[in-house]
Order: sequence, then structure tokens, then C-alpha cells
Amino acid sequence: VLTPPALGGSFGSQAKGTTAATFLELGVGGRAMGMGGAFTAVANDATALYWNPAGLTAVEKRAATFMHAAYLESSTYDYGAYAQKLGEGSAFGLSFQYLNFGKVTQTDTNFNETGSVTPNDLALSLGYARKLGGGSAGVSAKFIRSTIIHTAQTTALDVGLLSPKLLNRKLTLGFAILNAGGTLKYQETAENLPLTFKAGAAYQVRERWLLSADLAAPRGDAAYAAVGTEYMLPVGNAWRLATRTGYNTRTVSSLGVLSGWALGVGFGSKSLDFDYAFAPMGALGISNRFSVSAKF
Repeated sequence: VLTPPALGGSFGSQAKGTTAATFLELGVGGRAMGMGGAFTAVANDATALYWNPAGLTAVEKRAATFMHAAYLESSTYDYGAYAQKLGEGSAFGLSFQYLNFGKVTQTDTNFNETGSVTPNDLALSLGYARKLGGGSAGVSAKFIRSTIIHTAQTTALDVGLLSPKLLNRKLTLGFAILNAGGTLKYQETAENLPLTFKAGAAYQVRERWLLSADLAAPRGDAAYAAVGTEYMLPVGNAWRLATRTGYNTRTVSSLGVLSGWALGVGFGSKSLDFDYAFAPMGALGISNRFSVSAKF
């Protein structure tokens, strides 16, 4: 349903593994990942630059987020973002993503060591968003560099929309097109980026209880769905405890049913938040994401 006919051959399970820079799909932020990545219509902090750039307009003054993840085997995944309000109706943000695979030993055809390489992926983003008729629209440009043995680089765009608050200001709808742009060419072959179309909804059941859902169609893989929930509990006068859970169908077919689950917890105040997300990844191990966010 979400796949444009002109691009149909690049989408679906039959096209799995046909894109490069898949690190762009790993997800960021302890809060979002604790909700299974169902964040397209929720995005309201500095990580909006990743999930839906239209959400930058939700930043009240200035906001920043940093995430670190001890990812699979020896790899690490880091993300940082800063967002700032510009006047009453607009905002901008900038961010980086960095995936480091650790040192890999090189060998010749006789398995003799010839040195080592450190494969890594980097993305730098700059975005702008503006309120429109009760909703908002945003766009971000990103520079992408990927290094295995050779290095390839390109640019891409993200575009996002958020609806006005609906149903007594309880419901928000979101839409995003992510990683639209060029190709990565390491030597002779040019590979597409993981272009993704996303639609999401966020429903504020009660003041402390939030539900969210996403549908996504990525190039190079099958369509998938994500659902998440968050419940806030006050702790004293200034602090709050958040409990989160979510389910994402993206990895279920390859890593098993349990790999779709995510659990998260957060502890924060009006100006500072600490968030953690846990997700099993079948035989590959466990993904842990820690993030800290500030508003100032």
C-alpha cells in the first residue's frame, strides 16, 4: 500500500539485501527504541531529526540528545543531536550517526595476516521544520560516508509531516520519507540507499499514557509494522519514571518472534532525561541503547 508503483521492483522481501548504508535504519534514542521504534508521530525532541524532521517544532527552546549502544559483537553505535527553536513557528537541528565495526584483520589467499581495517559508517544531518496550519513540516539533508576497505559517500534527504492535534487533541498523525537520494559507489557498483516510507499515529490515552504505531515500507526489505506504549509515573515533585514496551515486526522473519520485542525505562525531570532500551536479537545477541537528553 505504501510502495509507489514506479519503485515497486526495489521494495518487498524479494529485494532484501539490495541496499547499502543499512546503518541508517538502526534507530536512535532510548525512548524511541523502548517503544519498538514506533516514533514517526511521537517525535518531539532532538531525535526528531532522525524519525521525522517535522517534529523539531515541538522543541520549546533548545534540546540535545546523545546515545551510545554496545551493538553486535565488537561494534558500537553512537548518535548525537541538537535542536533549537527559531522564533514562534520554526526550528532547526543537526545530528550525527556513527557505527564502528571494530578492527577487522585482513588476510591474503593463504590466510596470512596483511594488516587490519576498521569499517565504519557516518551520517551528518542538518534539518529545518516549520509549523503549518496547526501541524508542521520538516526537511533534513544528510551527508553519508561508508568505509569498508574502500570509501563511498553520497547525500540524501528526509521529509516529514505532522498533523494538527485531532480527536480532542489526543491523536497525532505523522508521515515521513527517509533516505531519499543518491547511491554509494565503493568501486564499480553503485548501491541504493534504504529509502523508506513511513506513516504513524500517536494517541494520548491519558495524561500519563501514550500509545503509538507505525507502518513502514523500506527499499530492499519487506514492509513492517511497529507498536509501542509509554506510561509515566511521578517520582516526588520534580522527577518522573517512564516504563515502555514495543514490538517491531522487521526482524521477526530472520531472527525469530522474540527479536521483535523491546523494553525500556526512563528517569527524568523537566530538563534532563536518562533512557534505556533493551531488545533481544536472537542468535546475534542483545542490543542495549543508553541515551541522555537535555532541554535548556
